[in-house]
Amino acid sequence: MSHRSPTVHNGTLFEYEEGTASLDAIMLESTAWYDWLEQHHSFRFVYPAITFTARKEQRAGSWYWYAYRRQAGCLRTAYLGRSVELSLSRLETIAVELVGTGGPPTARTAVGERVPIVPASPSSQQANIAPGAVPTHNLPRQLTSLVGREQEVAAAGTLLRHPEVSLLSLVGMPGVGKTRLALQVATDLLDDFPHGVFFVDLAPVHDPQLVPSTIAQTLGLRAIGDHSLLDVLKDYLRDRHCLLVLDNFEQVVSAAPQLLEILRACPGVKLLVTSREVLRLRAEHQFSVSPLALPERKQFPDVEALAHVAAVELFLQRAQAIRSDFQLTKDNAAALAEICIRLDGLPLAIELAAARVKLLPPQALLARLDRRLQVLTGGARDLPERHQTLHSTIEWSYELLSLEEQRLFRHVSIFVGGATLEVIEAITTALGDYPAWVLD
Repeated sequence: MSHRSPTVHNGTLFEYEEGTASLDAIMLESTAWYDWLEQHHSFRFVYPAITFTARKEQRAGSWYWYAYRRQAGCLRTAYLGRSVELSLSRLETIAVELVGTGGPPTARTAVGERVPIVPASPSSQQANIAPGAVPTHNLPRQLTSLVGREQEVAAAGTLLRHPEVSLLSLVGMPGVGKTRLALQVATDLLDDFPHGVFFVDLAPVHDPQLVPSTIAQTLGLRAIGDHSLLDVLKDYLRDRHCLLVLDNFEQVVSAAPQLLEILRACPGVKLLVTSREVLRLRAEHQFSVSPLALPERKQFPDVEALAHVAAVELFLQRAQAIRSDFQLTKDNAAALAEICIRLDGLPLAIELAAARVKLLPPQALLARLDRRLQVLTGGARDLPERHQTLHSTIEWSYELLSLEEQRLFRHVSIFVGGATLEVIEAITTALGDYPAWVLD
């Protein structure tokens, strides 16, 4: 008995038995085609003067198709996608790219496409979904609820859906919750970006030149030959409609012009950036992330209403995770509200304070806040080290400042509750510095 591989030719799949093509040929992009892909692991694709072998391989716990073609003694390969993505146009495009010019691989075929993290193989009911329409993402699962940010989530999402907004920066002080807000916004936008939403953690990166390689690594791309990773990124993203979430951009802010290169080359790409510093790009839309809403000190609401003030609600949720019997009562309401006010509604500080209720009632905790840098420690072990104490959070930002900025930081630290520009310039002059650069 003669065996031949199943072959796709002229938009039709033929299976062979005893050297003869089966009568029940399958049209590509039909439900039967996608069902067949789920059950089989290889086929040949024949295109005018071009033939490659497609194989389904298991990567990261799921199955993905890859194309292989031997040319001039070299084995060339390209990523095809999941079964649901194997349309006729996708196969033809990869066939042309694989044959190339006979020279080095092109940027697109020289990269290994990212293995999507969205699980769930497509069912036969999903087979008629347009290729690439199923969102993919690598967003980490959030194990705590987002408190008091409903309006910000909705507003940021509306901005990113606007056709003229390609770069949105969430800017705010350390510990204000920029990352958590960005993740929620990105999660809500999964259905808006058919080619995926990807989270890129830049916290470990201190060299701005490594930003393209970090994004590429997140997407599973690599460069071969003379192609720079920035060029590979632009080529890969050129025809895609996806969202990149770039977290902790403040320490690589000089890499901002590289983001413009990506946006100019890739009209379907949008960027959501979190940073303690604005990027100062013309394409940038700034979104200020403020601390949580606070109760009015002059007239605290009743206990039931106080529980729904965002800063207090966050404290209660985190405290009850430490002590399930912790409650807001008439006896501790004033102290708890004052704690949130003293901590300026800063989510990280509130969470660190709430972790202390296991040992300290709100009244005792409030009495110790004069030494808040010593008290607000012991953050969760799964948080970055810079978020495990309030001191570390401030130090992280301080170390990112230039020497002149650090000196100015020390000057303004004498003020409680803020100061005007004129007063800051006056104190700078009195301390022997030049006030001309204070505004910048």
